[in-house]
Order: sequence, then C-alpha cells, then structure tokens
Amino acid sequence: MDSTALSPRNLPPVIDVERHAFFLDLDGTLAPIVDNPEDACLPEATRHLLTRLVAKTDGAVAVISGRAMADVDRILGALRLPVSGSHGLELRLSSAEDHAPEQSAGIPTPVIDRVEEFAVLHGVTSERKPGAIALHYRKAPDQEDACRGFVDTLVGEDPSLRGLHGKMVSEVALKGVDKGGAVEQFMASPAFADRLPVMVGDDVTDEDGFRAAQAMGGFGIKIGQGPTEAHHRIEDVAGFADWLKDVLR
Repeated sequence: MDSTALSPRNLPPVIDVERHAFFLDLDGTLAPIVDNPEDACLPEATRHLLTRLVAKTDGAVAVISGRAMADVDRILGALRLPVSGSHGLELRLSSAEDHAPEQSAGIPTPVIDRVEEFAVLHGVTSERKPGAIALHYRKAPDQEDACRGFVDTLVGEDPSLRGLHGKMVSEVALKGVDKGGAVEQFMASPAFADRLPVMVGDDVTDEDGFRAAQAMGGFGIKIGQGPTEAHHRIEDVAGFADWLKDVLR
C-alpha cells in the first residue's frame, strides 16, 4: 500500500495500553536523527514516557533498532528494556537477561574491508555492527548514489547478504534476519504473549516489523513521510511522544 499522503483519520487511535505490546525503533522514532550517529540521545521527557509505558504494560515494551544492542543500551542509559539490535540479529527477550543469545556468523571480513576502504575514498562514515556494516552519508549527501550502488554491487556478489537503504545510510546485512522476525520472537515470549503488537518506526527497515505486527492483529505506525505498509502515520518524533502521552492518560 502506498500511503504517502495520509489523511488525519489515518492517525493511530488512542488505545488501551494494557492490551497491547509495543515495539519501538530508536533513531527517528524515540530519538531525533542527528548528523553523527554517536551523538544521538533519548530526550528526558521520552525516557519518562517509556518508564510509564513499561509500568502500564507490565514490561511489554521493546526497542527494535538497526543499531548494535550495546549502542542501544548506551543511549537508553539507566532505562533497561528488552532489545533487538542489528535489524533483528541480536535479541534480549527480557530486561532481566544479562546477555543476548549467541549470534550467527557476521559479515565476511573481505566485505567489511571493501566497505571501509570505500568509506575512506568517498569521505563517508562506515560503522561495523553484528551482522551488518553500514555507510553513513548524512555529512556527504552527494555520495548517496555511490553508496547505494556500491552496496547493491556487494550483495549481488553474495547470496547470503542483503542491502538495506535507509535515511542517509546504506548497509550490507545478513539475509533472512529482519525486524519482523524480532517482533515474532518477542510475541512468543511470556511478557508479550496474548497482546496486540504495535510496531513504530520511521524507515524502510521497519516495514518488516509493520507487516509482522499487522499479521498478528496489531498495527504499524510510520513516523514521517514516505511509502509504507503501516496502517497509521504520525508526522514526527515529537508527534509520537504526544500520542504516547494520550494513550497513557
């Protein structure tokens, strides 16, 4: 469904949080997108809302991010939540778990080397993650076509890999691992079972999560513009925080 231009009736409804489970992207959903990914931070008002949401749902709140889990935990700070990192590769089903389960093999070393060499040559930033390596070109937007083309070339040479193109970033990631799978695994765990899933995100990598949530009777919320399969849309990060305030009243 191409819902680039949605009318106000497509805003998400005010729901009973005690019947739902929440799966939240980080950058562009909970935290504003910044030029340098290392500078991202969670607004204190949003941290307070998340703390209230965790209490209201008996813990049925998880962050599902393209960032590595350790990076998600760094940004969340003292707020420890169930987390899926690296687009579904890393998974901590409960905030009580100390470590994520052992993960599958990552990106081949020769691919990592080629991506990092490309980043140096083109003046963009590379980022290693479990199961992925990314090229960030927010500081060099003229390199978008070069980054996207290079990633597409790499994944075309290896059937075990897939390309992900998001907002000012292109990634080489492992095929068969995505945010939809993370939602499904969370929903099979005790804290989330028997609830309706709500997946919230702002980028193309969140579409798998939207589809999974909607297949299980819940819904997706797209933050910002662009085509989406999510049933609902909110304009920006501040608007999502306002919606959370409404559902927590």
